[in-house]
Amino acid sequence: MKPEKSEKLLALFKGDKIPPADDFKELVVSLDNHQLLAKVFLLEGTPFVFKNSPMKYTVFREQVGDQFGIGSQDVCIVGSAKLGFSPSPTKYGQPFAETSDVDVVVVSFELFDRGSRELFAYLNSFGPQIHEVRAFVDSNAREKPKGTPPVVDLRQWKTVKDAVRNYTYQNLNPALLPSEHPLRRDIFEKISSTSGIFCALEPQVFVSKIRARIFRNWKAAEDYYTNTLRELKRVLKDAAPAEHEDEDDLEEEKTPVAVKK
Repeated sequence: MKPEKSEKLLALFKGDKIPPADDFKELVVSLDNHQLLAKVFLLEGTPFVFKNSPMKYTVFREQVGDQFGIGSQDVCIVGSAKLGFSPSPTKYGQPFAETSDVDVVVVSFELFDRGSRELFAYLNSFGPQIHEVRAFVDSNAREKPKGTPPVVDLRQWKTVKDAVRNYTYQNLNPALLPSEHPLRRDIFEKISSTSGIFCALEPQVFVSKIRARIFRNWKAAEDYYTNTLRELKRVLKDAAPAEHEDEDDLEEEKTPVAVKK
């Protein structure tokens, strides 16, 4: 790396402002320590949406913490609401706008554990059941399979894969629970109850909805967003398609945060 380029990248770390999308892209592509990038620019500092009211970000974190019975230090805003543009590999650089969501990290082992157990209980209800496929996959089965193999619902299969991937990274996306599930409703209601703080910002911030992802601990959050930046580097550098689509983007339910008068 050329000295002048190294100095520029170092200056971005020393600065007290979020770098523009082009500069952040240069950081992602040029550096290998994406865990540092995730901590400095995604999980720490004042978000873009609170840049003019940093104290209200503290209030927001306290409100979320109170709702979930955790400390305010276990709450932060990520995504386009944090940077002012999307860091997602599928839509990098897209500016934060009224149609954007506010993504919130909630760190709670208890909620992650409970939510994961309830999610996997729901996934266990998906067909086909083990006894329906055993004869088709077990060469030692006593009975030969009859008829055609059962068909897997691709939407359910995708939900299972998303849930397994999230669990691997020790996080829970409550949107994967069925819409009528009480835990999903409870999480959505608690996170949306903090919407008033956005209306109090100057200038006001209007967003599509506010949503939460529950992490087992902070290390899990770091690993998840580090992996996001690694994949972003691969997409930006090699012009390759993203391997993982953000399943939140497919969530149809909208929880309004602020409404224009």
